[in-house]
Amino acid sequence: MKKFFKIFGITFIILLALAFIIPVVFKKQIQALVKKEINKSLDATVDFSDVKLSLFRHFPKMGIVIKDLVIIGKDEFAGDTLIAAKNVDGSAGLFSVLKGKDIKVSDITIESPRIHALVTEDGKMNWDIVKAHTDTSNNADTAASVFKMTLKSYEINNGYLLYEDEKANTFLEIDGLEHEGSGDLTADVFTLATITKARSASLTQDGIPYLLNTVTDIETDIKIDNKTRTYTFKTQDIVLNNLKLSADGFIQMENDSTFNMDIKFQSPSNDFKDILSMIPDMYTKEFDKIKTTGKAVFNGYVKGKMTPQQTPAYDVNLEVKDGSFQYPDLPKPVKNIQFSLRALNPDGNPDNAVIDIPYGHLEMDNEPFDFRFIYKNPMTTQLIDVAAKGKLDLSQLTKFIKLESGTKLSGLVWADAFAKGPMKALQNQSGAFTAGGFFDIKNLFYSANSFPQPIKNGNIKATLENSGGIADNTTINVSSGHIEVGNDPVDFTLQLSNPVSTINFAGTAKGRFTLDNLKQFTTLEPGTAISGILNADMGFSGNKTAIDQEQYDKISLTGTAALANLKYKSSEYPTGVSINGTQLTFNQQNVTLSNLTGNYLNTNFTANGILNNLIGYAMQGQTLTGNLNVNADKLNLNDWMGTPATNAPAVTEATTTASSGSGIPFLVPADVNFTIKANAGNVKYDKVDYKNVSGTMVMNDEKITLQNVKTDVLDGTVLLNGSYSTRLDKVKPDIGLTYDIRNMDVQKIFQSYNSIQSLMPIGKYLAGKLTSQMSFTGKLNGSMMPVLSSLTGNGNLFLIEGLLAKFAPLEKLATVLQIDRLKSITLKEVKQFFEFANGKVMVKPFKISIAGIDMEIGGFHGFDQSIDYAIQMKLPRSMMGTKGNSLVNNLAAQANNKGIPIKLGETVNLSVKMTGSISSPSIGIDLKEIAGDVIEDLKDQAKDFAQAKLDSAKAKVKDSLAAVKKQVTDKLKDKLKDKIFGKDTTAVVPNPQDTTPKKPKTDIKNKIKDIFNRNKKPADTTKKN
Repeated sequence: MKKFFKIFGITFIILLALAFIIPVVFKKQIQALVKKEINKSLDATVDFSDVKLSLFRHFPKMGIVIKDLVIIGKDEFAGDTLIAAKNVDGSAGLFSVLKGKDIKVSDITIESPRIHALVTEDGKMNWDIVKAHTDTSNNADTAASVFKMTLKSYEINNGYLLYEDEKANTFLEIDGLEHEGSGDLTADVFTLATITKARSASLTQDGIPYLLNTVTDIETDIKIDNKTRTYTFKTQDIVLNNLKLSADGFIQMENDSTFNMDIKFQSPSNDFKDILSMIPDMYTKEFDKIKTTGKAVFNGYVKGKMTPQQTPAYDVNLEVKDGSFQYPDLPKPVKNIQFSLRALNPDGNPDNAVIDIPYGHLEMDNEPFDFRFIYKNPMTTQLIDVAAKGKLDLSQLTKFIKLESGTKLSGLVWADAFAKGPMKALQNQSGAFTAGGFFDIKNLFYSANSFPQPIKNGNIKATLENSGGIADNTTINVSSGHIEVGNDPVDFTLQLSNPVSTINFAGTAKGRFTLDNLKQFTTLEPGTAISGILNADMGFSGNKTAIDQEQYDKISLTGTAALANLKYKSSEYPTGVSINGTQLTFNQQNVTLSNLTGNYLNTNFTANGILNNLIGYAMQGQTLTGNLNVNADKLNLNDWMGTPATNAPAVTEATTTASSGSGIPFLVPADVNFTIKANAGNVKYDKVDYKNVSGTMVMNDEKITLQNVKTDVLDGTVLLNGSYSTRLDKVKPDIGLTYDIRNMDVQKIFQSYNSIQSLMPIGKYLAGKLTSQMSFTGKLNGSMMPVLSSLTGNGNLFLIEGLLAKFAPLEKLATVLQIDRLKSITLKEVKQFFEFANGKVMVKPFKISIAGIDMEIGGFHGFDQSIDYAIQMKLPRSMMGTKGNSLVNNLAAQANNKGIPIKLGETVNLSVKMTGSISSPSIGIDLKEIAGDVIEDLKDQAKDFAQAKLDSAKAKVKDSLAAVKKQVTDKLKDKLKDKIFGKDTTAVVPNPQDTTPKKPKTDIKNKIKDIFNRNKKPADTTKKN
């Protein structure tokens, strides 16, 4: 017995070890197999993060889990995500997995899928991604899939489905989907037992919502005949909110575009309460406590074929008689509810569709409200017959309908309006269309806990009129409107005309609005606060066609708007922006900005100017153009750009490279074309203070151009022209600069500008005044400092007068030649020309004379402090000490020994080479007669420098073209990323996919944020759900 337990124990341990080892050993093999099969089967972009195997999850079968599966369409569906799922979990026979062929998958569970099914207007489906295999005798084996679907069951947990049929104008959205099915899915004929639940289901067709956030529970058995592609069902277990339905029938797929069906449904209950539950605001946790009376009948059928050209016949009926409902804690019911609805299409011809609500009636405290709605022939004449009549005392509404706690409502509402006739009469310019009536609101008052500043004294009178029997001649006129938000009054008028064609509008608005009350109308971003007073007296006119076509020049906006004490704070502007006051004057062409005063980051500023296309800029991000005059007292650009001033005495190429990713550079807006004339008393950038700054700045196409910028700085003056662009490179902006400086202190320049420390390292040892002109191009890093290796340019320096001392190369030359006066030299009116590229500076030969010593100097130095200079010297031997003269005598003797006759006189010509680095130089000295003219030798080096500079320029052009290509590619990637990583209200997928095409929404909070955020990175547009 002991032996048996021993053998059993060893066997168990071995099997347990295999259960852990096999998934690890075969993981890469299965992962490669999954990718191969997907690529072979699907014409789509497929990705997943991992494939995991387990013998414990589905023992004795092997569990296969695909993590973070994403399937994205191609061609016209490129960028549209068909499905994204957290896990796809299946099971298969262990030995088939180990063999890597005939892997039979018997069950699948999909966790947290987000599915977007799309049918385009031309009938193309984004799920049609299975490759068609054309098997022949040569490729039949390879075409067959390694994976065999022998499903017995499947599940979908916590799913999200969006179905969009643009051709049929049908939209279905299901959230919180739980679905399971079981049956022999390999058989030709079998019964599939299904259970489906959804937290929310919404169905819209032709703009009509048939379901809206409906809780769904369906349990049914479906007989599936794969030979005839027929699906037959019968169930009494359909629950929509509180409404129970029974249904039976079939759907047959005759081909990919034709469906034949015959489905009947009805509600077995005739309780009005079940129908009432389909109103979303009614179906709450307290729904069971609502008292109801009345009967309801709901039934219908769908029968016939659905093709791209026709729909099946249908007839849906809803009848409510003597209905009423009353909340348990309210004193009065809404009663005498009478309602009849029939949606009918007898033959599937779209033009024969009818929506018929011949009557609707309800009463609140004996005040009746009656309405009707009839709509026929939607594809041709579009006949309508609508009417509404009633009176409502809002102060009595709380006795019938439950409002949120703390809500107060009062006022009187009257309505008596009708419209009847053919909407298509516009095309015929004749017809029998009539319309008329009024809508009146008096003494409206509304407040709530979330709306502490009440809407009060609301008085609005609107009339509906039609003349000429043509629908497009209908007008809606709000002749007088008044409303107050808190203590802010607003008076307005509005006229709407041509509702069938262009939808013309015109109106006026005059009043005051406290911006702090904006939070009552919209939800601001976290950390955002806005306050101030807006006074406006405006007129507007235009039409919807112009808006749809983005022809904003056809939208008229006239009048004035004044802002006072505006304060705006957000996460992007934590210290806040203040506008003390300004006035905007609107006309047909532009907006005039007058007397703006404000403060931002301790800068007091004033501005005035003209803005063009303000409406297009605010509504659709079109280009805003204009001219501004701006004046500021002081401006700290380090704070404005988020780049703290540097304190390091020197910056090398290594440090600038290391810090290149330390920040985000200022991004120039793409949708602004502005000319700004600016003046500032004091501007601080990095460590330098600029005084009396004036000039012009042109902002266009993600580029800022500086024109004739003048300033006093470092005891001198500067005239500056240049550019700064983030169009091609958002990380390392392109710069170009030309400056002319006059009478600046050399030491202050050297200590203030890191780039000068590299371009002119000798400046550390030079005191005096200089004048310079220089032009260069290059790049800035994330800290808005130059990337030294990118700088390319040329210029000149004119040293008016200066003293060079403690300069190691010169001190070493003085020591070798034993001429102490070279250790500290006075320079006057010295001019030199230079070029630089690829981290190297070429100083062109220049001549100086120092105390009887004539020198011609030229050569190179690097941003890394390396030097390679040549000096041609002519000096009296009497100036050299004993050591220097011995050196010269030795050089002459060596030449004579080599057969080169040298006769030394009172003056000697020396060729000097300085190499090494500024701090550790090497000196080479020879007689000119032996070494030759070292200055002349620089010409070859200059040619090499010029060629390297040319090659660098070509490379930059190539990089710019590559940057343009990358920018286009990145935009496409960003769009795809927005879709894949968009907002997911279900929060169930690590990387939720979302590609629902929606029209962009214009809401107040985004527009306010955009106004202050045009220089930030663009957000993120996105297609939601």
